[in-house]
Amino acid sequence: MTDEKLNNHHESELLQEFAVKYATLLSYQKVSELVSERSGTSHLSDQRIYHMVQAKAAELVEEQVETISRSTEKGLEIKAVEVDIYDPEAEERVWLGDGICVNEQKAVRDKEAKKGKERTTTEMAMLQRKDGTYRTMIAGEGVNRVALYRAEVIQEYGEEATALAVVAITDGARNLKKEAKEVFGEKVRHILDWYHLEAKVFQLMTQIAPNKKVKEEMQELIINELWRGESEKAITHLAAIAARNKVKQDELKGYLEKNKGYIINYEKRKEARKIIGSGRMEKQNDVLVAHRQKRKGMSWSKTGSRNLAIVTAHLNQGTNYLQ
Repeated sequence: MTDEKLNNHHESELLQEFAVKYATLLSYQKVSELVSERSGTSHLSDQRIYHMVQAKAAELVEEQVETISRSTEKGLEIKAVEVDIYDPEAEERVWLGDGICVNEQKAVRDKEAKKGKERTTTEMAMLQRKDGTYRTMIAGEGVNRVALYRAEVIQEYGEEATALAVVAITDGARNLKKEAKEVFGEKVRHILDWYHLEAKVFQLMTQIAPNKKVKEEMQELIINELWRGESEKAITHLAAIAARNKVKQDELKGYLEKNKGYIINYEKRKEARKIIGSGRMEKQNDVLVAHRQKRKGMSWSKTGSRNLAIVTAHLNQGTNYLQ
């Protein structure tokens, strides 16, 4: 696993692959210890392993830049077309988007860390391919996300991208809706993820309802109405509750009002055997970021967190950082 140039930072290719792979699973310090244990001679520091991961990420970012350049040369337009989201026979391509936060390293001023928790977010998206599998995309440092997403759509669909039936499923974040429109155009069909919607109601109703009986009755009523896409009825019943916490009642009401246009008849769509939630995206968040970066006591720089996520995605998907 090593060669005579190791002490000059010229590690063998096998050692680099080994260290980078395990850096996506273990802390850099743990990987350093593992390398020493496995090789018997190597003393690869955690800092050196960190820099190897950053170097690998830089290679992948170069690939992203090249992908964008190739798609620009093709000069193809991406345009979403209308789709019947309840028709079992209607062909559609699913787009999922989300972001995951981890603790950010505290800024230091005059040798003292600034107070308060900060978060750094890694944004990612998933595009359903022609064969039904999904491609995961994380834009690297300095790479425009929308440009990368558009480039990957063109690479996958070519001229078909000029009339693509796309259904975007995300949580209620405004930036995700905006991003989907920037990629596919105004006619992209957006659906509020059912599991986020349901969780939001459960979370806030605990604080809104004056007692357990009202909570159980009204929660079931509102959830059932939202399941059938009857958002106006749900809002009316929510407003009629003699709330224990008026602020939380207004918060949930505002959330439902803001997302009325994206709350569909989930029951009908599920009967058509079509996707109603972004569980696949949540799983990717866990695999690519949370399992490695959300451990107790960990904090990350924005660049370090994103680069590790890109490398993790690459290694999870074989020879391509997108899957």
